[in-house]
Amino acid sequence: MPRILVVEDETEQLAIRRQLLEHAGYEVLVAQTAAAALSLLPGCRAVLMDLRIPTLADGVKLIEAAIKSSTRIIVLSGAEPDASLPVDEFLTKPCSSKKLLETVNRCCASALGR
Repeated sequence: MPRILVVEDETEQLAIRRQLLEHAGYEVLVAQTAAAALSLLPGCRAVLMDLRIPTLADGVKLIEAAIKSSTRIIVLSGAEPDASLPVDEFLTKPCSSKKLLETVNRCCASALGR
């Protein structure tokens, strides 16, 4: 079962994403800050994260750590997509559960080749 790290500072949204991914068969770890997420990152196939956790600088720090660990990065943010960010996928909030799961499935499948 692939392990996914979900990083979101809004408690309700974090719980919803966790439930959705667990129901889809993923092992889910959660964090509400980039600092907390850094210790959970090893062994995760993908990280699904808000960009501002709580600041943009924190989000960028987590992205840099995920790149070093070869973890796939999916950003789910209310901000406009930023093509300069080195992420695998950038989803804009609101995002349907179907699209979110399709994206996570695709990233986890492609992570096997890394």
